[in-house]
Amino acid sequence: MPLQGRWPMSPEMETKNRVLDFSRKHANTWLKLDLLCFWSKYPYAKLTVGIIARALGCKRRVDVEEALDSFVNESLIDRRADNGLLFYSLTSDAGKRECVLNMPAYRSSLRPNLSVG
Repeated sequence: MPLQGRWPMSPEMETKNRVLDFSRKHANTWLKLDLLCFWSKYPYAKLTVGIIARALGCKRRVDVEEALDSFVNESLIDRRADNGLLFYSLTSDAGKRECVLNMPAYRSSLRPNLSVG
């Protein structure tokens, strides 16, 4: 039976919509979208900005630093200092991790939300 004129969404569609909304909210550049997909592959890694930039093939390390700073401010990425180096890792927040970890399944549907500031 439809609920108030609408059919209930399948769990897969709910997940897809949640991931797409998450992407629209947080990925306003191709680099940020690539970073989120990168963290979906390495959810337990603790890496420096240099290693991340090389892994993404990004020649401008400062662009990666800016994107990571943005994610740190949004609590998507954790930043820790160790022996004078900054290490970045995916947040431990379960809801945010779930969205990041599900991104590869919907990669073909993901586009950066370039209108976000």
